Amino acid sequence: MEESTLSRRKFLVLSSSLIAMAATPSLATLVIPKPPPRFSTRKLALYNIHTEETFEGTYWRENAYDKKALERLTHVLRDWRNNKKHPIDPRLFDALHRLQSTLGNHDPFQIISGYRSKETNAMLCKKSRGVSRNSRHMKGEALDIAREGTSLKELSNAARALKVGGVGYYPRSNFIHIDIRPKPAFWS
Repeated sequence: MEESTLSRRKFLVLSSSLIAMAATPSLATLVIPKPPPRFSTRKLALYNIHTEETFEGTYWRENAYDKKALERLTHVLRDWRNNKKHPIDPRLFDALHRLQSTLGNHDPFQIISGYRSKETNAMLCKKSRGVSRNSRHMKGEALDIAREGTSLKELSNAARALKVGGVGYYPRSNFIHIDIRPKPAFWS
């Protein structure tokens, strides 16, 4: 008999506590901790060496890509030889953001090559065996980059460690290639 009385008392105390918390929402927020916030913004700094155009700002905020920032990035990363534009896959920006965080500073990435039109890619294929006929640059899924103050080897190693896609190391041309292919691949 005592056990049921005791459990009723516990039930009444617990019920009255919950009712009091529900009646005072500010009390509930004090008792129930909020989860830590995720990255609410993602920023990038880019410098296109051919057009001397830059992008420095937020491309992701409040769990969504910023459409105006993506449009600006598409412009800065256009085919500089003929001014043709193509949307750049935002996952590429996420890869750069992760790379930037890994390197621990916010110096701009130098863009050697962003989007490439079919015409530009065909012309480059004629000039060099190192250019793929089906380049991911034509799909807006690849960038050739460098970074002042960061050795090419360090940049390449950091990008490879992320395993976000393909990473090519081109020390003679002074850039690395980074793309967002489904499985990681590395080459020199």
